[in-house]
Amino acid sequence: MAIRSKAWISLLLALAVALSARAEEEPAAAAEGEAVLTLDVDSFDEAVAKHPFMVVEFYAPWCGHCKKLAPEYENAAKALSKHDPPIVLAKVDANEEKNRPLATKYEIQGFPTIKIFRDQGKNIQEYKGPREADGIVDYLKKQVGPASKEIKSPEDATALIDDKKIYIVGIFAEFSGTEFTNFMEVAEKLRSDYDFGHTLHANHLPRGDAAVERPLVRLLKPFDELVVDSKDFDVAALMKFIDASTIPRVVTFDKNPDNHPYLMKFFQSSAPKATMPASNLL
Repeated sequence: MAIRSKAWISLLLALAVALSARAEEEPAAAAEGEAVLTLDVDSFDEAVAKHPFMVVEFYAPWCGHCKKLAPEYENAAKALSKHDPPIVLAKVDANEEKNRPLATKYEIQGFPTIKIFRDQGKNIQEYKGPREADGIVDYLKKQVGPASKEIKSPEDATALIDDKKIYIVGIFAEFSGTEFTNFMEVAEKLRSDYDFGHTLHANHLPRGDAAVERPLVRLLKPFDELVVDSKDFDVAALMKFIDASTIPRVVTFDKNPDNHPYLMKFFQSSAPKATMPASNLL
């Protein structure tokens, strides 16, 4: 009887070990099937060096917004893995103790924070796009292409320029020289914030004078005077011009998501502010 009991105990122990091993294998298999690349402090630098363009989400397991983003980010990663060339999406648990140095290095202040790493990490930008799968895919496809798109016709301008967004266009006599080089440098630096284009013909654009002396930068916006031009192509001056011209003097405080970027710029500026009920403007 004692021998039979020992046999049953041995059998049950063996079964428990087998089930435990299987349970441990299942999450590992699921992780292997994920399109999002999981990184930590040990693998991060190697991954950045390997990929000329990589998107990294810094998250915390307890973060509600991170949990909401997770399936959208995964679906976007699956779609973008088929892009030519593939666009790599990765994630780092920035709340884990061993990964805290990464969070400090890349100035992670909240979760989730998404950053775009270009040129093996030489150029790092904040991701400022949508948080649903389709929006992530569309935004990143634009980010991986040229920083500025050539506008060859009025039809190109219609397709590229959204009247509800800021669009910055360089108008040139030719696509060469210091002015063009500086414009493309600024476009690369600010591409996560604004859309850029370049053209040889001002009359292709929907707004602004067609008869202009080139080169010239034209900023189209959905507020205030709608069109602002500048002829200063110094990199610092051009960035200052864009920053100043994209702060609205008057903004509507409402729930329209198209308004939110301009509301943020308005309230972040140091200019004096006043509020007025919309009914007073009627």
